[in-house]
Amino acid sequence: MNAGTTRHQTPGEGMPGAAMKVPSGKGKMPGEGEGMPGAVMEPPSGKGKMPGEGEGMPGAVMEPPSGKGKMPGEGEGMPGAVMEPPSGKGKMPGEGEGMPGAVIEAKIPVEQYSVFHKPGVSPTAAALAGLGPYTLRGSTPNFDVSYDNSLGTNGQNLADAVLANCERDLFQLRGWFGGVAAGRFAVYIDPGSFGAYHASCAATELHLAAFAGTDGALENMLNVAEADEVMMANQGAGWNCGASAGEGLSRVLATQRYPASLDGFASASSWLNSNRPDWVTQTDGTDRNYVSIGCATLFLNYLRYQLHFSLVRIVEAGGTTLQQTYQRLAGSADAFGPFAALLQRHFPAGTAVNLAGTDNVFPLLDPASWGGWESLGGLLESPPRVVAWAPNRLDIFVVGTDSALWHRWWDGSSWGGWESLGGILASPPEVVSWNTNRLDVFALGTDHALWHRWWDGSSWGGWESLGGILTSPVSAVSWAPNRLDVFGLGTDNALWHRWWDGSSWGGWESLGGILTSPPKAVAWGPNRLDVFGLGTDYALWHRWWDGASWGGWESLGGILTSPPEVVSWDEGRLDIFAVGTDSALWHRWWDGASWGGWESLGGLLESTPKAVSWSANRLDIFVVGTDSALWHRWWDGSSWGGWESLTGILESPLDGPRLSPAALDAAAWAANRLDIFGVGTDSALWHRWWG
Repeated sequence: MNAGTTRHQTPGEGMPGAAMKVPSGKGKMPGEGEGMPGAVMEPPSGKGKMPGEGEGMPGAVMEPPSGKGKMPGEGEGMPGAVMEPPSGKGKMPGEGEGMPGAVIEAKIPVEQYSVFHKPGVSPTAAALAGLGPYTLRGSTPNFDVSYDNSLGTNGQNLADAVLANCERDLFQLRGWFGGVAAGRFAVYIDPGSFGAYHASCAATELHLAAFAGTDGALENMLNVAEADEVMMANQGAGWNCGASAGEGLSRVLATQRYPASLDGFASASSWLNSNRPDWVTQTDGTDRNYVSIGCATLFLNYLRYQLHFSLVRIVEAGGTTLQQTYQRLAGSADAFGPFAALLQRHFPAGTAVNLAGTDNVFPLLDPASWGGWESLGGLLESPPRVVAWAPNRLDIFVVGTDSALWHRWWDGSSWGGWESLGGILASPPEVVSWNTNRLDVFALGTDHALWHRWWDGSSWGGWESLGGILTSPVSAVSWAPNRLDVFGLGTDNALWHRWWDGSSWGGWESLGGILTSPPKAVAWGPNRLDVFGLGTDYALWHRWWDGASWGGWESLGGILTSPPEVVSWDEGRLDIFAVGTDSALWHRWWDGASWGGWESLGGLLESTPKAVSWSANRLDIFVVGTDSALWHRWWDGSSWGGWESLTGILESPLDGPRLSPAALDAAAWAANRLDIFGVGTDSALWHRWWG
């Protein structure tokens, strides 16, 4: 690929002809109007056939894959009040067990408390007894936070730190746990360094150690570690906070919120330095054994960072053992073996391991290389769309020459043959998977309404109309199990949105704007949506849902000649790619706090880019070059690799303008695994992979 005249750009440096101004903030887009003219927003019509639906895929030779080779033509209370420890239900203030400052007699033996402690520390009954008297520092809608009076100013500061963050943390926890309610929390900050505890998994009275009394982030991590255990109990999916698997999840979620505060509580090394017993197939019935806890934290991080499952899906798939969780996610029972073998290859047993401040060693990368091009046959009239709902599983959807939806899949050992899913489609398909063995496919019909078909794990549902009159292909995302959000342009070129909430479809809503490209939506975490498109000024425009309301349109500048491609490699991270007026690849990113400036990644592109991430801080970008070959550039966590040609001769796009959807699609079903699909000059589906 000829990189042209590309030079290194510093963040914020402009694209040719682009005024790279600071985002304009909330507002309207140039020329923005209202309403969705011509659209009859009726409720879904139910299962059935699409207008004019026919049968068969005329002209397609549905042969088995031809194997590796070359392609044809190839060259994410009362403030300030002194409070006594809770007196128990049904008692009057001061009644019962002693005066302020006395050790409270627990109804549950202290030895059975759910605890969060450091390795080698065996919390004593005295250490786990809230002493008091306490001062209520403040309250939020879901928390009352008090500190032991002996802590003085340090106690006030720690309580203030918890009050400042507890509602945001709870909002995130509810997202991971599918909206589960938790009740009201009473948080007590006690002197000592015991860690944290509550009397049982469901107990909402949380006790947090103050340690040195100066680390608010640590106090917040302890609060999350105990509050998430209450969520486990209320969820009822099988997570037991008093056992190794539940304790492992408690730590992983707390670390996700406060990654720099795990130091001293890290558990992974304890398992790696042991004889590595299998605490995946079985669960240790205690939350005080660092060997079994370490196995659990490692395995949960393996699911997330090696096998690419989101925290939402992991939490939803809870079971009595981590093997059950794995089976619900991957559809396979072989959980511990591959996990242990991978760690053995990279951390051989008997070699001392010291992981300071982390329980995550993933991804671990075995040697990999590019496989050759293989033909998957068919005669395609649309770019492919691919999704992976589990490791070593791929489902590809295309439009055939009969305008019907066609499907082919990889089951982990072989390719299934092409199957027709019927319909007469007027747009490329869009596909999303919100859970194991679940697929939802969307496309426009000949009536320009949105149509939907789904796989429920055992059979295909019939086509249903979701109404509307749309003028662009749609973008669909899922931020939680049984949640779908679909976006498209109406006849007014505004952005329109419809959603599935787990029980019914919401009606079409207009999000305004006047867009000149199909929208691109991404969900980097539960209850979060970010949508992008080009405005009439050909700048990048952005609107977002924060879990409570839509933010207004903001301009991210640039002058772009392709629809945006957006990917998220972790919660709070967004990377956007598009083609500039110089036909080079341009990149802008959100790091969780601010937008980086536009940077040029060079190249001369003949297609909209396709971006994929197989792990945190890893990006792979694929495009078609001026030679019609597949080209690749990647970010390895510290720098960009140079452009490399992966050869082939690809159609880009399929006899359409550049503003049509990308000619390529790619998926990553595990760390260090990539599958790329495109259409060859013979109109067949072609595939190449890294692994």
